[in-house]
Amino acid sequence: MTEEELDALAEFLDDPEAPPERLTLTAFDGFVAGLAVAPIGVEQDEWLELALGVIREDEIIDPVIVDFMARHAQVAREVIRTRPEEFLPIFDSIVEMDGDEELEEISPVEWCAGFLLATDLFPEAFSTLADDDEAVNLMLPFVVFGTEEGLDALEENQDGFAEELIDSIQPSVIGLYRYLAKLETVGSDITDLSPEEQDD
Repeated sequence: MTEEELDALAEFLDDPEAPPERLTLTAFDGFVAGLAVAPIGVEQDEWLELALGVIREDEIIDPVIVDFMARHAQVAREVIRTRPEEFLPIFDSIVEMDGDEELEEISPVEWCAGFLLATDLFPEAFSTLADDDEAVNLMLPFVVFGTEEGLDALEENQDGFAEELIDSIQPSVIGLYRYLAKLETVGSDITDLSPEEQDD
Protein backbone atom coordinates (compact mmCIF):
# COMPACT_ATOMS: atom_id res chain seq x y z
CA MET A 1 0.00 0.00 0.00
CA THR A 2 1.12 3.54 -0.69
CA GLU A 3 1.61 6.07 2.07
CA GLU A 4 -1.45 7.97 0.81
CA GLU A 5 -3.60 4.83 1.00
CA LEU A 6 -2.38 4.05 4.51
CA ASP A 7 -3.11 7.65 5.54
CA ALA A 8 -6.66 7.32 4.19
CA LEU A 9 -7.14 4.10 6.14
CA ALA A 10 -5.79 5.76 9.28
CA GLU A 11 -8.15 8.72 8.82
CA PHE A 12 -11.11 6.33 8.69
CA LEU A 13 -10.09 4.00 11.53
CA ASP A 14 -8.81 6.74 13.86
CA ASP A 15 -11.85 8.98 13.41
CA PRO A 16 -12.76 10.23 16.94
CA GLU A 17 -16.45 9.81 16.06
CA ALA A 18 -16.06 6.17 15.02
CA PRO A 19 -17.88 3.51 17.09
CA PRO A 20 -15.83 2.64 20.19
CA GLU A 21 -15.56 -1.02 19.15
CA ARG A 22 -13.87 -0.11 15.86
CA LEU A 23 -10.16 -0.87 15.75
CA THR A 24 -7.73 1.99 15.36
CA LEU A 25 -5.04 1.71 12.69
CA THR A 26 -2.46 0.41 15.15
CA ALA A 27 -4.95 -2.08 16.64
CA PHE A 28 -5.94 -3.18 13.14
CA ASP A 29 -2.28 -3.66 12.23
CA GLY A 30 -1.91 -5.96 15.24
CA PHE A 31 -5.17 -7.67 14.34
CA VAL A 32 -4.06 -8.58 10.80
CA ALA A 33 -0.72 -9.79 12.18
CA GLY A 34 -2.69 -12.14 14.41
CA LEU A 35 -4.65 -13.35 11.39
CA ALA A 36 -1.38 -13.91 9.52
CA VAL A 37 0.24 -16.16 12.12
CA ALA A 38 -2.79 -18.46 12.45
CA PRO A 39 -2.37 -21.80 10.66
CA ILE A 40 -5.84 -21.59 9.10
CA GLY A 41 -7.66 -18.83 7.26
CA VAL A 42 -10.87 -17.01 8.12
CA GLU A 43 -13.47 -15.47 5.84
CA GLN A 44 -13.02 -11.75 5.17
CA ASP A 45 -16.60 -10.95 6.21
CA GLU A 46 -15.96 -12.53 9.62
CA TRP A 47 -12.82 -10.58 10.47
CA LEU A 48 -14.21 -7.37 8.97
CA GLU A 49 -17.14 -7.56 11.36
CA LEU A 50 -14.74 -7.71 14.30
CA ALA A 51 -12.49 -4.94 12.99
CA LEU A 52 -15.28 -2.51 12.10
CA GLY A 53 -17.40 -3.06 15.17
CA VAL A 54 -20.97 -1.75 15.17
CA ILE A 55 -21.90 -0.01 11.93
CA ARG A 56 -24.37 2.79 12.59
CA GLU A 57 -27.58 2.92 10.58
CA ASP A 58 -26.55 6.19 8.93
CA GLU A 59 -23.00 5.02 8.20
CA ILE A 60 -21.90 3.81 4.80
CA ILE A 61 -18.52 2.07 4.63
CA ASP A 62 -16.71 3.13 1.49
CA PRO A 63 -15.78 0.02 -0.56
CA VAL A 64 -12.37 1.64 -1.10
CA ILE A 65 -11.76 1.50 2.65
CA VAL A 66 -12.77 -2.16 2.74
CA ASP A 67 -10.34 -2.78 -0.11
CA PHE A 68 -7.57 -1.00 1.82
CA MET A 69 -8.28 -3.15 4.89
CA ALA A 70 -8.24 -6.35 2.84
CA ARG A 71 -5.02 -5.36 1.12
CA HIS A 72 -3.36 -4.43 4.41
CA ALA A 73 -4.31 -7.86 5.77
CA GLN A 74 -2.91 -9.55 2.65
CA VAL A 75 0.34 -7.59 2.82
CA ALA A 76 0.79 -8.48 6.49
CA ARG A 77 0.25 -12.14 5.68
CA GLU A 78 2.72 -12.14 2.81
CA VAL A 79 5.42 -10.24 4.70
CA ILE A 80 5.18 -12.32 7.89
CA ARG A 81 5.18 -15.58 5.99
CA THR A 82 7.65 -14.88 3.19
CA ARG A 83 9.71 -11.79 4.09
CA PRO A 84 9.77 -11.71 7.92
CA GLU A 85 12.83 -9.45 7.99
CA GLU A 86 10.65 -6.69 6.51
CA PHE A 87 7.88 -6.95 9.11
CA LEU A 88 7.49 -3.74 11.14
CA PRO A 89 4.49 -3.28 13.47
CA ILE A 90 2.70 0.08 13.43
CA PHE A 91 2.80 1.14 17.08
CA ASP A 92 1.25 4.23 18.61
CA SER A 93 3.53 7.18 19.27
CA ILE A 94 2.75 9.02 22.51
CA VAL A 95 4.21 12.43 23.27
CA GLU A 96 4.65 13.37 26.94
CA MET A 97 6.03 16.52 28.48
CA ASP A 98 9.02 16.39 30.81
CA GLY A 99 9.18 19.99 31.95
CA ASP A 100 9.65 21.98 28.75
CA GLU A 101 10.90 18.97 26.81
CA GLU A 102 8.72 16.73 24.65
CA LEU A 103 9.40 13.03 25.02
CA GLU A 104 8.10 10.64 22.39
CA GLU A 105 7.39 7.10 23.54
CA ILE A 106 6.28 4.02 21.65
CA SER A 107 3.16 2.27 22.92
CA PRO A 108 2.29 -1.24 21.69
CA VAL A 109 -0.81 -1.51 23.90
CA GLU A 110 -3.48 -1.18 21.20
CA TRP A 111 -1.41 -3.18 18.73
CA CYS A 112 -1.17 -6.13 21.12
CA ALA A 113 -4.86 -5.87 22.01
CA GLY A 114 -5.66 -6.11 18.30
CA PHE A 115 -3.35 -9.09 17.95
CA LEU A 116 -5.09 -10.91 20.81
CA LEU A 117 -8.51 -10.12 19.32
CA ALA A 118 -7.49 -12.00 16.18
CA THR A 119 -6.42 -15.05 18.21
CA ASP A 120 -9.99 -15.31 19.52
CA LEU A 121 -10.96 -16.44 16.01
CA PHE A 122 -8.73 -19.51 16.38
CA PRO A 123 -9.41 -20.86 19.90
CA GLU A 124 -8.36 -24.40 19.07
CA ALA A 125 -4.98 -23.42 17.62
CA PHE A 126 -4.05 -20.96 20.36
CA SER A 127 -5.43 -22.96 23.31
CA THR A 128 -2.60 -25.46 22.91
CA LEU A 129 0.11 -22.84 23.49
CA ALA A 130 -0.28 -22.72 27.27
CA ASP A 131 1.22 -26.22 27.57
CA ASP A 132 4.58 -25.30 26.02
CA ASP A 133 7.16 -22.99 27.59
CA GLU A 134 8.44 -21.83 24.20
CA ALA A 135 4.95 -20.85 23.10
CA VAL A 136 4.22 -19.13 26.42
CA ASN A 137 7.33 -16.98 25.99
CA LEU A 138 6.31 -16.11 22.44
CA MET A 139 2.85 -14.99 23.64
CA LEU A 140 4.18 -13.05 26.64
CA PRO A 141 4.52 -9.56 25.06
CA PHE A 142 0.99 -9.71 23.63
CA VAL A 143 -0.55 -10.83 26.91
CA VAL A 144 1.37 -8.24 28.93
CA PHE A 145 0.58 -5.25 26.72
CA GLY A 146 -2.78 -6.45 25.41
CA THR A 147 -4.61 -7.16 28.68
CA GLU A 148 -5.44 -5.09 31.76
CA GLU A 149 -3.95 -7.76 33.99
CA GLY A 150 -0.72 -7.69 32.03
CA LEU A 151 -0.46 -3.90 32.18
CA ASP A 152 -1.08 -3.96 35.92
CA ALA A 153 1.72 -6.49 36.36
CA LEU A 154 3.99 -4.44 34.11
CA GLU A 155 3.71 -1.42 36.40
CA GLU A 156 5.32 -3.49 39.14
CA ASN A 157 8.18 -4.64 36.90
CA GLN A 158 9.86 -1.65 35.32
CA ASP A 159 13.68 -1.52 35.12
CA GLY A 160 13.72 -1.89 31.34
CA PHE A 161 11.33 -4.85 31.23
CA ALA A 162 8.81 -2.97 29.07
CA GLU A 163 11.51 -2.02 26.56
CA GLU A 164 12.66 -5.63 26.36
CA LEU A 165 9.10 -6.79 25.70
CA ILE A 166 8.56 -4.17 23.00
CA ASP A 167 11.75 -5.32 21.26
CA SER A 168 10.51 -8.93 21.45
CA ILE A 169 7.19 -8.31 19.68
CA GLN A 170 8.50 -8.47 16.11
CA PRO A 171 10.47 -11.72 16.58
CA SER A 172 7.61 -13.19 18.64
CA VAL A 173 5.17 -12.68 15.75
CA ILE A 174 7.50 -14.50 13.37
CA GLY A 175 8.24 -17.16 15.98
CA LEU A 176 4.53 -17.80 16.57
CA TYR A 177 3.85 -18.20 12.87
CA ARG A 178 6.64 -20.75 12.56
CA TYR A 179 5.63 -22.53 15.76
CA LEU A 180 1.97 -22.86 14.74
CA ALA A 181 2.88 -23.82 11.18
CA LYS A 182 5.06 -26.61 12.54
CA LEU A 183 2.24 -27.87 14.76
CA GLU A 184 -0.18 -27.80 11.84
CA THR A 185 2.27 -29.78 9.67
CA VAL A 186 2.81 -32.38 12.38
CA GLY A 187 -0.94 -32.67 12.93
CA SER A 188 -1.56 -33.13 9.22
CA ASP A 189 1.10 -35.83 9.01
CA ILE A 190 -0.50 -37.75 11.87
CA THR A 191 -3.99 -37.40 10.41
CA ASP A 192 -2.82 -38.76 7.06
CA LEU A 193 -1.50 -41.95 8.63
CA SER A 194 -3.55 -45.11 8.90
CA PRO A 195 -4.61 -46.13 12.47
CA GLU A 196 -1.94 -48.81 12.49
CA GLU A 197 0.77 -46.36 11.49
CA GLN A 198 -0.39 -43.85 14.12
CA ASP A 199 -0.02 -46.49 16.83
CA ASP A 200 3.54 -47.17 15.68
